[in-house]
Amino acid sequence: MDAHPESDRDRQPAHQFALLLNHLFATRLTPEGRPYTLTEVSKATGLSVPYLSYLRKGTISAVPVQRAAALARFFHVPLDYFSQEGPPVDTMDELVREALAKPLVREVALRAGKVGTAQRALVLQMLEHADQVLREITASPAAPPAEAPLRPRAEEPAQEEGLS
Repeated sequence: MDAHPESDRDRQPAHQFALLLNHLFATRLTPEGRPYTLTEVSKATGLSVPYLSYLRKGTISAVPVQRAAALARFFHVPLDYFSQEGPPVDTMDELVREALAKPLVREVALRAGKVGTAQRALVLQMLEHADQVLREITASPAAPPAEAPLRPRAEEPAQEEGLS
């Protein structure tokens, strides 16, 4: 028997968090198609590189909720992603299914699969620019209304053209 049976139980949450976090590092890629570095995640989340390294090794047993939330935001997963037990269940599959059900998304994805990484990055930049332009248009004050077409006055009967 193990002399310290509780030590294995204490390591399980840390090991599980590391398993889930490492899965995100492996499956959530940069727009260029490569895994994020610890430095990139550190800059985006405010968590130090050594701390992230400890998390990935499973040496930290209790991760504060605000730190797990920062990682969840960065990797675009719900916070409860880190509370699952067992092997990671990738939430991206459901997001992809929902996106592919929308008009033209499948066609865009299929075309994107046929071009190189640089072209896909360019398409992403174009989509981000389009989003920005649309946000600016909707945020700007409404344009003055177009002039209404002139209607015949009530006292002047409208004439119909050649309906006989």
